[in-house]
This record gives sequence, structure tokens and C-alpha cells, in this order.
Amino acid sequence: MLMTLSTVVGVSVLAGVNLTGFSNMSFVLSVGFTVEYTVHIISRWMRASNEHPTSLDRVHFTMSFLMLPTFMSFVSSTIGTVCLAFTEFSFNQKFFFHPLIIVMFVSYWFGCWFLPTVLAYLDFDIMKLGPEMDDEVGAQEKEKAIADGEKDPNKKEEGASSDLSQERTQKDPTHNDEIQDA
Repeated sequence: MLMTLSTVVGVSVLAGVNLTGFSNMSFVLSVGFTVEYTVHIISRWMRASNEHPTSLDRVHFTMSFLMLPTFMSFVSSTIGTVCLAFTEFSFNQKFFFHPLIIVMFVSYWFGCWFLPTVLAYLDFDIMKLGPEMDDEVGAQEKEKAIADGEKDPNKKEEGASSDLSQERTQKDPTHNDEIQDA
């Protein structure tokens, strides 16, 4: 976040934007856009299942899912900002368009390109919050059974629910028939 904010302010100053209250409002938006991208990416990266053993696998898993939504967010926000370029007021162009277009590109670059690169190097077990895998032998046997057309042992059979309701009726004589029909 600090890297994005300092980069946005620096590039804006190089582009001739004065540091005023109006340009500072645009700079504060860089914090929001940076958080928007990073929260989704870090959350998905940390919660990736443990079938992705390395940090690089986790980054690939994360970005294969989030690259399109984050790109669409970037494009839609940039289109909205580009509309400011066509105003006749130089004030709007100087203090809103220029800083905001810089915010769009810098925050997207840091959030969707720089951050995944950094995450690829953070291969610590404490950062892996995803669900545990089944033991590999059991998982392989299950996959093989499903591939061979056998039933998945975790799925209920079609008649299992009716058998369960009949069993419940036999155990509980006060079981209401209306409930059983539902």
C-alpha cells in the first residue's frame, strides 16, 4: 500500500500534477484500489487447499481464478476515469484525470503483477490456511474408482434418504406422517 501510494505521488509529480487538496483526494483513492486487488489475491492464496504444495502452485491457483475478475475491474475503472479526459476544463484533467489514470495503472500493476511475484517466494507453512488433503493413497484410490465408473463413496444413494426416514419412523413412534411425506 505504501509502495503504491509513494509511486502514484511520485509519477504524478513527474507528470506535472501539483500536490493540492484535489490531487491528494485522487491519491487517497490509490489506497482503496490497492486494497481491492490485494485482499482478494492474498485471501485466495492463503486459503488455497494444501494440494498446492509450493507457493508458486498457490500463486498459479490464485491468479488462474482471479486474473479475469481483477482485469475486468481495472478496465471498468479505467474506462470511467478516461471519461474525465474529454472534459473541457483543464482543472479536471490536471487534478483528477492525470492522478486517477496513474492510480489505475500503478495499483493494478502492484496488486496483480508485483504482489503475486512476491507471494511466489513466501513458501512458509504457517501461511497455508487451506483445508488439509486426504491422505494421498486414499485420494488416489477414490479418483481411480470414480474414473472406473464406480460410485463415489461420499455421495448418498438415491434410496438412502427414504431408508433413513423409515428407520426414524420405526425408532420414534411419535414421528408425524406429515413430516415424513415432506
